[in-house]
Amino acid sequence: MRATAIGKLEYKNDFFSIVIRESEQHPGNYVFSSSISRPRFNPIIWGRTGICSNAAFKGLQQLRADVSYFALQRGIVNKNAGTLTRPTGEHGDGWYQENDLLIENASPENIREILEFSAQDLVQTILNPCHSDAKVPAGLDPAAMQRLLESMGISNYREAAPSPISKPTGETVDGRR
Repeated sequence: MRATAIGKLEYKNDFFSIVIRESEQHPGNYVFSSSISRPRFNPIIWGRTGICSNAAFKGLQQLRADVSYFALQRGIVNKNAGTLTRPTGEHGDGWYQENDLLIENASPENIREILEFSAQDLVQTILNPCHSDAKVPAGLDPAAMQRLLESMGISNYREAAPSPISKPTGETVDGRR
């Protein structure tokens, strides 16, 4: 017997948004949606990873795989939902979202576990390559997580970042002129 379903659970702040809602197309199942604000993460990650390597962007991509594995470990089937939930209007510019994940026949308790795991996993995955000593405490509410992330930012992050790799004018990457 299945426990009473939940309508929607959210974990939102200015840095990221995770929403798990009941599926309208697949009753009894849930849709997992996630998005990040790249501009909000820039003061934390800028210049700390390689060229064309955005830890926030990669963290969001990894989150979907981690949530899928977390659910599978609990015997919960999940798959691509075939949808993309657009972040709502309050987000503004610079938000990136992953394709939705359909979570099948999960209990409300499982959905709450997935939501809590997701928030901590996303932030830890983003911080690992650029703040390897940082550990995200379990159980932070969205406001506390936002304060943690804000405390890690550098106000003049563009000036403080290492200079990009550059060559004198006319020199090629292999040193030829």
